[in-house]
Amino acid sequence: VVAGTAERLDRAGIADDDAPTTARSVTPLSRVPTSISVTVLDPFGNLIGGIGGDFNSNQITDYVKGLLPGQVAAYGSEPFTIEAPGADFRVATTVLPSSLGSVIVAQSLADFDKTTRQIGSVFLIIGSLVLIFIAFASRQVVKVGMRPLEKIEETAEKIAAGDLSARLDNFEPDTEVGRLSTSLNTMLSRIEEAFDARMQSEDKLRRFVADASHELRTPLTAIRGFAELHRQGAVPDGEKTIELISRIEKESMRMGYLVEDLLMLARMDQSPELVISDVNLSELVQEAVTSAQVAGPDHLITTSIASAVVTKGDADKIYQVVTNLLANARAHTPAGTTIAVSVVKDRADSLI
Repeated sequence: VVAGTAERLDRAGIADDDAPTTARSVTPLSRVPTSISVTVLDPFGNLIGGIGGDFNSNQITDYVKGLLPGQVAAYGSEPFTIEAPGADFRVATTVLPSSLGSVIVAQSLADFDKTTRQIGSVFLIIGSLVLIFIAFASRQVVKVGMRPLEKIEETAEKIAAGDLSARLDNFEPDTEVGRLSTSLNTMLSRIEEAFDARMQSEDKLRRFVADASHELRTPLTAIRGFAELHRQGAVPDGEKTIELISRIEKESMRMGYLVEDLLMLARMDQSPELVISDVNLSELVQEAVTSAQVAGPDHLITTSIASAVVTKGDADKIYQVVTNLLANARAHTPAGTTIAVSVVKDRADSLI
């Protein structure tokens, strides 16, 4: 026996047959230490004997002494718990035959309580880690779910800055965010169309005002010129005066038609219907030239008008076009410039 084996055998209470007789005496091991105890009581509840319970801080005998067989029998065969300071005991009892006494087997719950506390600590740590993981995962999920809303916010800022063409991304149509983005894109398209229609309406209104001022200038100038000629006595009484008054009346009627057309344009936002009829271009152009000569005496107007040139069209609109052309010729050329006006018939076409 080497390396301390004899010493270990002595501590275990085992004798070595090969050991010399001079070895020191060995105390045999009487029992194995345990936390389970067995207690025997006599019929009067006095302690007869017991074994075990070496690891217990409290002894079960302190709590079961004095139990009579009748009291033990009342517990039956089911185990029960005896509460004690520190660790409790789990107890099972039985009565000896002929009520000669009682046998009580007890197990200390100290190890159970220790294991329970350890398991509770482990579960607490695991639960805390799980909660931290769930909180982190939830934050990531919420962050991912909020990305579409962040894009919606960016698009809303662009629209607020005046970019009406900005649109939301097409998200999954089966989700709430997808349906919301689809509805918002539809709404934004309608808003953009409404703004475009408003801008077009404003442009048409501006053109209407410009056209009204331009179109009304020519007949008003002609009327003012005819009136000044009459006031200054440049036209003698008689047939010339009647012709002058007739021209003033025609110009005022054309101005009235022009105002009605402009009002119709403003109300209907479209061109009025044309009144198609036979138009004597020779007479119509001659009247426009006469009015232009009165409105702009600083320009010389020469004419080459064929007689009896007739065409189909709206007389008022053709007269309006001719007077506008003459007015533009006067407005964009210096005084003294000669303006040539001709009306010819070229086979099936009538040319001004």
